[in-house]
Amino acid sequence: MTALADNPEASLSAIADAAGVSRATLHRYFPARQALIDTISLHAIQETDAAVNAINWEGMTGQEYLLAVFEAVIPLGDRYHVLSRVPLDAASDAVREAYARQLRGVDTMVQWMAREGLVASRVPTAWAALVIDSLIYAAWTAVRDGAVAPREAAALACRTYLHGLSENAQ
Repeated sequence: MTALADNPEASLSAIADAAGVSRATLHRYFPARQALIDTISLHAIQETDAAVNAINWEGMTGQEYLLAVFEAVIPLGDRYHVLSRVPLDAASDAVREAYARQLRGVDTMVQWMAREGLVASRVPTAWAALVIDSLIYAAWTAVRDGAVAPREAAALACRTYLHGLSENAQ
């Protein structure tokens, strides 16, 4: 994964070298670079789903749940940040379907927050969900670069989503 993080275009040979295995061994499990990327992507989606599904959301407000989601997902960024730079159109159908299912879950969360008045009714759900996705990417970047700690990044992402960045924001 480090080879991909350092160079998203890394070849299977470079990835094998970085992993300390032979190219033939890697090719035995992943006949093409995209097969490796798809496997890592599916694992990332499953791991983030498991982290979010472990949240006991009963009795939470939408704001509390959003913060809990950020707190659960942002610490995983060290492993999956590179995947956010991989074009989704090159991914397998299984990856695209899993990601689409995950985004439907984000849409449901946005609709819940809209019912609570946390998201303006005139904001399209797809836009609000994309902003959450973008804030996760921004948080992963900030944590990777050492600008903030994961928990601080989660709080900042939640604040930014709900209140913006102005001094007048809560």
